[in-house]
Amino acid sequence: MQILLTNDDGIHSDGLKALADALQIIGDVCVAAPMTEQSGVSHSLTFRTPLLVQEIHWENGIPAFAVEGTPADCTRIGVLNLCKTKPNIVVSGVNHGLNLGCNVVYSGTIAGAEEGAILGIDSFAVSLEYDELPPWERASELAVQVIRQIVGSRINFGKANLVNINIPLSACYAKQAAGVCVAPVDQSPFGEPYLERQTPTGTPYYWLSGKVTPSAPPQPTDRTMLKKGFVTVTPLEYNRTNRTAIEKLELAFVDNAADSRKTLTEFTEKENFPNLSLSEHAEIQEPSDLLIGDYVTGLVTKLPDNIATETPSAAKPEEFRNNIANHPVKTPKTEHEPKSVSERFLPGVSKSVKEKKENLSPHSEGT
Repeated sequence: MQILLTNDDGIHSDGLKALADALQIIGDVCVAAPMTEQSGVSHSLTFRTPLLVQEIHWENGIPAFAVEGTPADCTRIGVLNLCKTKPNIVVSGVNHGLNLGCNVVYSGTIAGAEEGAILGIDSFAVSLEYDELPPWERASELAVQVIRQIVGSRINFGKANLVNINIPLSACYAKQAAGVCVAPVDQSPFGEPYLERQTPTGTPYYWLSGKVTPSAPPQPTDRTMLKKGFVTVTPLEYNRTNRTAIEKLELAFVDNAADSRKTLTEFTEKENFPNLSLSEHAEIQEPSDLLIGDYVTGLVTKLPDNIATETPSAAKPEEFRNNIANHPVKTPKTEHEPKSVSERFLPGVSKSVKEKKENLSPHSEGT
């Protein structure tokens, strides 16, 4: 098994070296870690400057590379360039400090693992509760046990697995840990204000305290279970679409969302635009030709001429809604049945859409 190891504490972190040694039990390890500490950089990527890479010679013989970039940079270049073979798993850690609750959004440790999942590789983030003298070796042993059990179970979430592992100090010092608990992310936010201080010259500055405002969750979370001594395991995903809100949001823009989705399905099937909306392809030449879509389903229509296109004032939202309701968008009448759904709703635009579709490049998206 080929393993890529990264972190956000930097190439010289004791936690990184301890985990590299422990992972050799289950596979061949290659290390790609930041040259300097990158805590809190989240999932940022370097694309305006080159990535400098320096090979580091470790005493244990594990190939290691210091990358002048972020944890996500390290994972990406490690998978695509530095590892001799494509890694079977990506591991990020051991981080010096927990990554619970809202920290998963800001953490460079999580991002190092998340980039692996984006590349289609099962990935694990490992963090240890803060201590001045951290038990790195014991924490690494516990982490490898958890990773080994998950990999050995061959559980598949339907996509590349992304797992966040947090280890309390009590689990390292106790003769027998309380156990492993699979728990959801705690929703308690950073609630403390920034600390206000002054420089010796009197200039004010602010420092984030990092304290979390505790809440009373209706169910156990990673934070509550870790306080009870459990090693917490949380499955994460990088697709941040709030799917439970899609249908509710549609109701703000269309009267019959079900009919609208059905129309889009027919359109995409006939035009071979899977999962794409027409608004992404239609060429708009003049502001007067602006096509207003329903924003969710991708069904594009023209507003009637007697409906104002400017944004309504906040003082008269009901008047604007009633105006739209009293003037529904009508399908243009034609002598013959249109050949496609796009012609039904956008007569004269279908041809330009088809031409643009043929010229689409798989790499046409921006960064």
